[in-house]
Amino acid sequence: MGIIGLPQTLFNYMEKIDRGVLRSVNYNDPVVKYRGSKVLRLVSILSNKKKVDLDIYTAIDIFYTFYLPYPIMDDPKDIPRNKLVSYKIIDSMLRSAYIHDLRSRTVADNLLSSVAAGVFITELQNQLEKLKEDNRPVQSYMKGEVNDDLDDGVKKSVERAMATAMSDVENVKKLRNLVEGEQPGTVSMMAYEEYAPQLIRLARNTEVKKVLELLVGIKPWTISISRKTQRYKHGEITGYELGKDIERIVISTLALPDELFYLRLLEGKLLLYQKVLTQSLGPLYCLLDKSGSMDGIKMTWAKAVVLSLYMRAVKEHREFYFRFFDSVPYPLAKIDKKPKAKQVLKLLEYIARVKGSGGTDISRAIILATNDIRSGIVRETSDIVLITDGVDRIAEQLVAYNLKKSKARLITVMILGDNKSLRKISVKYFTVTKLSKEDMLQVVEA
Repeated sequence: MGIIGLPQTLFNYMEKIDRGVLRSVNYNDPVVKYRGSKVLRLVSILSNKKKVDLDIYTAIDIFYTFYLPYPIMDDPKDIPRNKLVSYKIIDSMLRSAYIHDLRSRTVADNLLSSVAAGVFITELQNQLEKLKEDNRPVQSYMKGEVNDDLDDGVKKSVERAMATAMSDVENVKKLRNLVEGEQPGTVSMMAYEEYAPQLIRLARNTEVKKVLELLVGIKPWTISISRKTQRYKHGEITGYELGKDIERIVISTLALPDELFYLRLLEGKLLLYQKVLTQSLGPLYCLLDKSGSMDGIKMTWAKAVVLSLYMRAVKEHREFYFRFFDSVPYPLAKIDKKPKAKQVLKLLEYIARVKGSGGTDISRAIILATNDIRSGIVRETSDIVLITDGVDRIAEQLVAYNLKKSKARLITVMILGDNKSLRKISVKYFTVTKLSKEDMLQVVEA
């Protein structure tokens, strides 16, 4: 059956017309056909169907309706009857209440346009299946016969599909920002398109949605972090100063008359570049308590903190490690200094899947983290960030000893609780009394 109950034979006939209903689109261009085929593949995955009963030219039209800065439709008089459905769908899309908000996110963006098109077509199929009572009136509509009731039903179906596309595109965009940190383009577009179905599934995950809501307003570039630097003659230029180090001299100073130049050299008043070298930082290692007492809003807020810390790690070009724990530690997740889409999406799925349950053993989790550092699983000196509500006794001396041997700093984020032992052995200790974005930023920026 076709997209709204149309027999496959008629779809085959439609495919013989090798064009769509938009102007300025070369439907024979291999790149254009590639985009249409990628959309159909995405629809196939989302709808769990091996074959999608939709001609590639309609898929192309829907993709370019989202992608082009100003899509223009052909004159209705030039549209053949067997292309009327495509024309009506594109026309309804362009008249939708969601079109401007959606296109503000998708124009000239291959990934988001593909996501929007794939989600839209999948949802439209679902809506039109509900609309269809029998094939006869649908077939009449497809042949161009007037049927105001059915025409109105198609328009409403398009509107509902646009609403779904809007929601998914917005969350996919947020997820892409998480993957990239503050450096757009670090992940190739081909990699993104490969993981588009995974991004959409994550965008629809209830737990992921809750975490993303908490992250609204916290962007990688808004995280204020003071960099540790040291003076170095071959470092990064940060300003100007006076002195007599010829290696750092500002070129324009060489234009001074000889007498004045040597006088300033003797007085140490030559204009020089001020240069510094940014100190490299070791990995950022997060431990998140998933015990039963952490379940609910505590866990959701803590997950948002973890993702904010990941964004900080990307900004500081640090490796990022993450481990859940309760009475036993869970598998370790790793993100490289230059994030890979596969790693970050795996981390997001991991975070979304785990819920609060079980007991807790904070000492065991911290000691395992220090062993990871000392054994070389985690390279270089690390900051270990522990996020917990502190319902556990700590083997204070043993934990402090292991932290010292691994040369790691412990930073504790205590959620609605207190632990005197953790307070003693932590270089920084935060007591969170309100699960807000402000408290989250305070933790991330510390």
